[in-house]
Amino acid sequence: MKSCYYSLIRSGLDGHIFGWVPDLPGVIADGTTEEAVVSELTSKARTCLQRIVDKALPVPVARPAEEFPFGDHQGRYRRLLLVL
Repeated sequence: MKSCYYSLIRSGLDGHIFGWVPDLPGVIADGTTEEAVVSELTSKARTCLQRIVDKALPVPVARPAEEFPFGDHQGRYRRLLLVL
């Protein structure tokens, strides 16, 4: 199974990095480096999708990048495509 979903990643004022995959419920990660956050997001997204498939539920539709915000009052997001 090969899927692609966008993640949103943001750096906090303290340099801590937070990321999430809006189309996959509960797939969030945080850490001190973007590499660590992306790695954790990828792992959690794969696990989430596997659980969905195992339960014979419909796989969430991945939205295109332009449907995601550029940021909010706390700053800009980086949009990164995860290939799972």
